[in-house]
Amino acid sequence: MGYLPKGYLEDEDVIAVRNLTKDYSDIEYDSWPKEIKEKTEEYNNILQKRYWSEKSNSSLLVTIGGPLQTTLTGTIGLLILIWRRKYIYKKGLRVLDWFAIFLSLFWLREIFNIVTSIGKELISPNGTWFGGDELRISQGLNLWSGTIPLILATLGTVIAIYVVFKIIPKEIRLTFILCGFIGGIAGYILWMNIIGPKILP
Repeated sequence: MGYLPKGYLEDEDVIAVRNLTKDYSDIEYDSWPKEIKEKTEEYNNILQKRYWSEKSNSSLLVTIGGPLQTTLTGTIGLLILIWRRKYIYKKGLRVLDWFAIFLSLFWLREIFNIVTSIGKELISPNGTWFGGDELRISQGLNLWSGTIPLILATLGTVIAIYVVFKIIPKEIRLTFILCGFIGGIAGYILWMNIIGPKILP
């Protein structure tokens, strides 16, 4: 998906940033020399004002797209579970119900994002407690950086608790939680370190 404004890649300041930082592409930003970081920030501020002024919100809309898709998917699953909850309590879970559980737990993205960003800050402090698209949405709306991450993580937590403790049968609840925890970690490692970099380098 591309959303860069027309002429952005040809802009002389974009080219200058690219040339300035080309020797540091394989190095973490925090390890860059101070003068390089300062100069890069100067260029980025100029480019931000030039291409993403308050009048233009196209990049913000694209950023909203990721969390919006995830939370809408999760909400659809939740609504199906609420609609079928009486049937579930009487007859047990069916294929549709398991599918709805899978959809509803898309909300776990919001919990995962805030847990990992806070974890990274605790392990390697850089002054940023929040991350991902949720952080950028808060900044794009001129809100405190934790506004969107905390709101969505809170909603995700409430929904996950409802699904796990109200929908999942008690006799398989512990197995479900353990398998989800192990599967989530394994999936993250596989996607972020093995499969993902090959598909989306």
